[in-house]
Amino acid sequence: MKKIIKLLFMIALGMGFFTACSSSDATQPNNNDIRVTFVTTQGEINFYLYPDAAPLSVVNFINLAKRGFYTDNKFHRAIDNYIVQGGDPTGKGDGGPGYSIPDEFVDWLNFYQPGMLAMANTGAPNSSGSQFFFTLYPADQLNYKYTIIGEVVSDNDFNNIRKLEVGDMIKEIKFRGKVSQLLSEHKEQIEEWNKILDEKFPNLKKYPIN
Repeated sequence: MKKIIKLLFMIALGMGFFTACSSSDATQPNNNDIRVTFVTTQGEINFYLYPDAAPLSVVNFINLAKRGFYTDNKFHRAIDNYIVQGGDPTGKGDGGPGYSIPDEFVDWLNFYQPGMLAMANTGAPNSSGSQFFFTLYPADQLNYKYTIIGEVVSDNDFNNIRKLEVGDMIKEIKFRGKVSQLLSEHKEQIEEWNKILDEKFPNLKKYPIN
């Protein structure tokens, strides 16, 4: 039901947008339909990504994944009926990419349901980086404290999240949808992040941004 409400919300926004804009504006691209697949040691886990809700956080996550930052990364934290966390290059829970991303909150995306994909932070505002977590249970106490970037696609995906334990690994991260288009729109910001990544992690993969 939550996904249906969000879909209707996005459709309504789109209708309002096209009504208010000129015909040239009406050809603006829509980046809503982007999905990510975590290929893990416990199977594949699919999420819808929400760049309209958290554009910088989603773009940062995609860039890190495409550069191989998360490949062979281990989940370092797992709390029963709460969260599973990964994305730390040190595997200890205190590492990151060398820069921070500002918080991005919207009223229509929250932790009232399980299966959310969100960015972890240090506990301070605007301090997320590379670490992320999956929620296993409703956690409304996290609302407006952690940026949500996605939501699990199916019950099967959620069941695979529940199998994850500390030490399980991300083998690969794959994307579907207009990823190249989204990255192109944020090319300058990505290039700034990549300068820091190249200095701190010189062995990361490179990929072209058109």
